[in-house]
Amino acid sequence: MEDVVIETTYFQFVKEFPRRNIIAIAFGFLFFLIVACKGGNEEQLPVDFVWDREACEECKMALSERHYSAQVIDPNGKAYFFDDIGCAVLWLDRQPWKDKARTWVNDVKTTEWIEAQKANWISGDPQTPMGYGFAATLSPVENGLDYESVKKRMISGQTLVNENLIKHRDSSN
Repeated sequence: MEDVVIETTYFQFVKEFPRRNIIAIAFGFLFFLIVACKGGNEEQLPVDFVWDREACEECKMALSERHYSAQVIDPNGKAYFFDDIGCAVLWLDRQPWKDKARTWVNDVKTTEWIEAQKANWISGDPQTPMGYGFAATLSPVENGLDYESVKKRMISGQTLVNENLIKHRDSSN
């Protein structure tokens, strides 16, 4: 009698096993779809990354300087990384979605991520990785620039790099 109960339980398990697998697979697939379709970074917030392992989209230099780097977050939430705000501005100017992007920069004093639009900008900082000379901070700045002015200066070539090149050229003549 005991053998019959064990056999019946075993056969029931085997008979229901495929149905359980199908249900488990269906729930797993549904979970994957929900996670995959969530979109991720809809608020276009800065993204964590590993320093010295991420390369600048514009110049391909490794991001290692925590005081001057930048991130551009596209309308879909994808992050693009830059070692210098100048690289970000030049690269972003060529993107068709540039007006829908959100740009984040490191505060030169705290290294915290701040929105480029809200920053006070310093011009002439000789420590910037690419030498463009622009640094951002939330602290008050004497004779500071706004982000629109920084973009205009970058696009027109009014940077510390160009100023130094002109001085060097003029001094060698």
